[in-house]
Amino acid sequence: MKTTTYPSSTRHYLEVLLADIRTISTRWQMFAPFSCYLALLNLHLLRPLLERDRTENLLTCLLSPAELNIFHGFSYDKRQLEWLGGRIAAKYALQAMSCSTTPAPHMYSILPDRHGRPHIAQKPTGCPAVTVSIAHSSGYAAALACSKGSCGVDIQQKTPTLYRVQKRFAQKEELQAFDPSPLPPLTRLGLLWSAKEAVKKCFLPDHPSFLSAIRFTSAYSEQNNKIWIGQCSLSHTAHDHATVRMGEMDQHLIACTWGENNA
Repeated sequence: MKTTTYPSSTRHYLEVLLADIRTISTRWQMFAPFSCYLALLNLHLLRPLLERDRTENLLTCLLSPAELNIFHGFSYDKRQLEWLGGRIAAKYALQAMSCSTTPAPHMYSILPDRHGRPHIAQKPTGCPAVTVSIAHSSGYAAALACSKGSCGVDIQQKTPTLYRVQKRFAQKEELQAFDPSPLPPLTRLGLLWSAKEAVKKCFLPDHPSFLSAIRFTSAYSEQNNKIWIGQCSLSHTAHDHATVRMGEMDQHLIACTWGENNA
C-alpha cells in the first residue's frame, strides 16, 4: 500500500504500521503455501490510528463505504480493532499477490459472504482471481491471500484454555501425530486447533463446527521443526483430505491451507 496519497496527519501512523506488517510478514512467510501470501498485523500498532479516527475520520482512506458501514456497526472497541486489522492485513496481502494495479484500499471491499467467509467484492480491475481468509488472536490479525483456489488461515495464542476444551477437538492419536518430536503438550494442542480451524474455513465454511468433519492424520517437520506439514482427512465435503502448513510464531501458532490441487 502506498501512503503518499494519504493526508499528512495519517501518513506517519500508516507508514509505521505498514513497515511493521512488512517486517513480521516477511519473517513468517515460510508458513504460507505456494501461490499464497501471509500478512500479519500487530493490533497494538493499529490502536493509535483507530483512536485518531474518532476526531479525524481517517478510516475513509482504508475502507470502502460498505466496509465503513460494517465497521461502525460494532459496539465494542475490541471488535472494531480486530475487524479493521483483518481487513488491512487482507488488503496488504492482496497487493502483495502481484496486484500491481490494485487501487487504493478504500476503492474496493472485502465483505462477508453468506457463510461469513470474506470475499472480494468489486474486484479491482486487472487483479487476478484471488481468495482471502482472515483470523485474529490476542494482539495479532492474520490474512492469507491465494491465487490458486480457496484458502484458510488461523492464528491462536498458546493459552492454558486449550487444556479445558481439549476433549472437544483433540483425539489421542491426533496429538501423537507429532511424535517423536519433543513438542510440549500445549504447543501440540494449539497446532491441532489452528490446523482444524484453517481447514474448516477453506473447505467447510457452511459447517458450524469442525469437530466431526476433520481428523488430523499425520505430520512431519521441516527446517529443524520450524514448519510442520500436516494432513487431515475430511468428511461432508467434495475434498477428502487437506494439507496444512503450520508452526510457532513466538507465543502464537499459525496454520495455513489452500484448496486447488489439495484434494
